[in-house]
Amino acid sequence: MTFLNTAFLFALAAVSIPLIIHFLSKRRIKTIEFSSLKFLEQMQKNRMKWLKIKELILLFLRMIIIALIVMSFARPTLKGFLGSSKAVSSVVILLDRSASMEAEGETGTLFEEAKRFAGRLIEALSPADLVSVISFPEVPESSPVEQINPGRLLKEKLNKIEISYQTGNVGEALNSALEILDKSPDLNREIYLISDAQRIIWDNIPAEALSKDLWQGIHFYNTVFSPVRDDNISVVEVKTPPQLLSPGENIRLTAELENSRKGTVENVLVSVTVDGERRAQTTVSLPPGRTQAVDFNFKLEVPGYHAGYVEIGYDNYGLDNKRYFSLQIPERTNLLAVSQTVDDLRFLRLALDRQEAGQIKFRGIAVADLLKENLSNFSVILLHDVKSLDPAREKAIEKFVQDGGGMMVALGKLSEQRYWDQFLRELAGIGAGDLAGKEDEYIYLDRFDLDHPVFSIYSDKTAATTEAEIPRIKLYLYRNLTGGNVIGSGSSGVNLLAESSDNPVLVYGSGFDLSSGELPAHPFFIPFLVRSIEYLGSRNADLGFAGVIGQPFRWNVKSSSGAFSLVAPDKTAEKLKNAGVSTRVFVSGTVYKEPGIYTLESDGDIISLLAFNVDPAESDNDRVETNDIREILGVTTRELDSYGDITTSIKEARFGRELWKEFLAIALILLIIESLLGRTTPPEAAQK
Repeated sequence: MTFLNTAFLFALAAVSIPLIIHFLSKRRIKTIEFSSLKFLEQMQKNRMKWLKIKELILLFLRMIIIALIVMSFARPTLKGFLGSSKAVSSVVILLDRSASMEAEGETGTLFEEAKRFAGRLIEALSPADLVSVISFPEVPESSPVEQINPGRLLKEKLNKIEISYQTGNVGEALNSALEILDKSPDLNREIYLISDAQRIIWDNIPAEALSKDLWQGIHFYNTVFSPVRDDNISVVEVKTPPQLLSPGENIRLTAELENSRKGTVENVLVSVTVDGERRAQTTVSLPPGRTQAVDFNFKLEVPGYHAGYVEIGYDNYGLDNKRYFSLQIPERTNLLAVSQTVDDLRFLRLALDRQEAGQIKFRGIAVADLLKENLSNFSVILLHDVKSLDPAREKAIEKFVQDGGGMMVALGKLSEQRYWDQFLRELAGIGAGDLAGKEDEYIYLDRFDLDHPVFSIYSDKTAATTEAEIPRIKLYLYRNLTGGNVIGSGSSGVNLLAESSDNPVLVYGSGFDLSSGELPAHPFFIPFLVRSIEYLGSRNADLGFAGVIGQPFRWNVKSSSGAFSLVAPDKTAEKLKNAGVSTRVFVSGTVYKEPGIYTLESDGDIISLLAFNVDPAESDNDRVETNDIREILGVTTRELDSYGDITTSIKEARFGRELWKEFLAIALILLIIESLLGRTTPPEAAQK
């Protein structure tokens, strides 16, 4: 136990006053014995012993009463810091501004309540204290954290802090706080954490923040703000269709919903809005603690970029009630088909240079004329049964692919194995084997990756079967492919269709002619080619992209010319860095503003629409207790009441719990006892 006002302890000398009075009141009285009273002598001795004991009890009571009264003025505390109430303290306030703080509390959002508490905390501090306010996740490119005295400047700094849409992590903030306090010479050093105690903010705490040496002499206090209801319904993911999109084609969108409530929620309204128009809606029942997929079907008639969101009704935490997405229905795909001669393109021309080919614009040339074309005018190049490429044409093809263009290679009977094996390995990571097969033998091309966008339409669950949708194609001449992602193979184990893992390149291990196989004569030929070309042409769109607020992203662009910028929903623009590798061009950056649809532009022209959402982890209801924090940090931790008397809480936090009221109460009780005992005690003269 310590005393906050030790100056009053000098008054304990007053305890001796009852003792002095006791000795001064002792008078020497001459005793005269009477023979007639001798029979009472023994009785009197017994009574005097009790009276003396009573006098001693009263003496001690009076001394204790005076001591308790004096000590109550000295402000006794049960437990406290070293130092005094007048000592300067170094204080760091850690304010959680992560997206989960947008949840509704008792008097507003949790972030609003936390800021008000931080303001009251600042007001309760001594004017001589040095205070730093650190918000996390940190504000990008913010000024260095400084220590200032409580007052107007500190309040202004606090008021400027706004809610973030990022995922919070307290580790970096703790590091900054420990660095500040490590340099402080003050005896009292304190960290106040104000947050919603979401467990994810304690993931991956840096090792330096757990150093026992840095925590020596630092006192840690935790203040928790909890939502009015710790349950939530959220849209955790929107899966854009895996298939390629065409105008007027049915689009199936899948949204994943999660119910973190304890019971089943009935009749939850879920809707999908695209380009500002509600396209579909439904109601679902959500079981507790599980995710559930909800499918929507709608059509878009116009090619180009489209953006929208899936939304549920309002609940306690609004940021996860809406999740944004973007779609691209490709404009006309310009295809350049190249073969050894123009005549070798006969089947490709019949399949693609027709109305059934949809949005594909076909142009066919011989390989000798390749350098006469401006390749930047095309989205996809199809190399069919080309013997080999000279260095100039090879370089032109490599640059085209590296700039984001798509390429399909059909390795027919004229293709030189050694050349294409080396070229494709370097460009696409795919190797080509020797030509195999005989005129009187064949293998079947009958195994396909139905999850791949080219073949996903054949995996529609509404179809009666999936096996019968794609026929068994006989191949007479073929090459076994190695490497890449195999999306088509034969029943004999031969890999016949592979995709590059890095570039938009598809390799077919046979030719598009009847001497190589039956494919050109089969109805499957046209949809296979159309979907392959459209897929390669839209690879730059990165189907299903959805960025996360606060996490870096990278986007492939087809041209390095011009300045790139990302326009936020509030129409503010931010320049993006060119993160190109070799001749490939990427733009990169990090979005910190509100979730929504962002427009990627180059010199005012729209390149793409990008959707950015809050991390679904911010919807997690798992919370940590103060004991959990104590175990994580390995330091003594105390929780302050977020709605209590902040001034009293600070005093008790710094100097312990004051006991002056208890001391006065005990003194009053002892005074009553003393009065009762003293009233029955006869005057000393009478006793004698």
